[in-house]
This record gives sequence, C-alpha cells and structure tokens, in this order.
Amino acid sequence: MRLQNYVKNNYNVTKSQLMDLYHDNRILVNDKLENLSYNIKDGDVVTIDGEVVNNINYVYYLYNKPIGVICTNDTLVTDNIISKLNLSTRVYSVGRLDKISHGLLIITNDGEFTHKLLNPKCHIEKEYIVKVKNKIDKEFISKMEDNYLIKDKLTLNAKCKLIDDYTFSIILKEGKYHQIRIMVKRNNNEVIDLFRYRIGNITIEYLKNEEIKEVSDLKDIIF
Repeated sequence: MRLQNYVKNNYNVTKSQLMDLYHDNRILVNDKLENLSYNIKDGDVVTIDGEVVNNINYVYYLYNKPIGVICTNDTLVTDNIISKLNLSTRVYSVGRLDKISHGLLIITNDGEFTHKLLNPKCHIEKEYIVKVKNKIDKEFISKMEDNYLIKDKLTLNAKCKLIDDYTFSIILKEGKYHQIRIMVKRNNNEVIDLFRYRIGNITIEYLKNEEIKEVSDLKDIIF
C-alpha cells in the first residue's frame, strides 16, 4: 500500500489535510521523509508529529437510516449521523442518503473498501424504491432508464420497474448527488419518498427502522 493511502486509511484525514501534513514534512517513514507514492513494507514505521500511525481494525455496519438523520461527520450539525449512532470507533457513512431519504447505509472506517464500493467502474448496484407525486406509466419508466446530463457528465443507464401507479424501483451503478430526484424532476414529476433497499447483494429486508448491525465479512458478501 502506498504511503498516501496508508495514512488516509489509518489516520482518518481528508485528502487536503493529508497534503498539508506532507508539505509541512510532518509525515515520516522510519524517521525519514518519503514521497507519498512510497510503498509501505512490513516493518516500516510511519509517524505523524512523532506519533506512530498503526493499522486500524476495520469495522463494517449495516444501518437502516430513518428520515431526518444527516450523513455528515460534523457533530456541530443538528441530527448528524455520528452523534445519532454514538459508536466507539471513528466511522463514516458510505454512499450518502440525503436528510429526507431513508434506507440502507453502510458505515465503516475502511477507506479502500469505500473507494471500491463507490467507484462506478466496479458496477456495484444500488436499488431504490421511489414514490412520486403524479401518476406514472411504462413511458415514464422507459425515460427513467435513459442517460441524463448531470453536472456536465452523462449518467450510466438505470434499470427501472413499475410497481404501481405512483411507485417504481430503480437500480443505479453510480451515485451522483440527488440523481434520482433530478431524473424524476426532468420527467415532470416529484419524489415523495425515496428508500434505498439494496447495495450489491445486501438488502435491508431484516433491518428494522433505525436498527444497526455489525457485519464482519461484508467485503466477501458485496464483492
């Protein structure tokens, strides 16, 4: 693993904070300055300001997020997820749901796992159940499967299925900001309820609202 990823995964810093540490010569490997592309070997000792950066134990949780909880680690924000869960390990949510959406979230401290899960090239499916304001039909479903230009990038094709006159399921292999809400709005409709049911092979079927469950073998289940 490269020094950059080692520090980011085990020291819980953002990319910008990592670069500040590096440019201030505060990251050492075996008491020497190394490039961030340096490959960590067995026996290497990484320190930041003299403090040893050790490999951390990764944890993985499944959480049925209720409406009203905000997926942010900023504990100054009202209704933030960190204060809500109050876990002993420093973690963050993977694949955020906005405040008025609910359903399956993965909570972890594994940065490499997170990157792989969110990378569109890995094609990890996320399935949602969506209720809308106005009546829908097969034509609406067909349009929802098209590509959409969002922030100057085309979305990947989605898979949709009509459930009833006001409800449909949609499967995405990416997660652009407010993607489903934007797609629905461009088809002259409005999302009333957005529920994430599945990530990869993991469903929310056995999780009650607000329930959280630790899962030890999550990597093997999803990938």
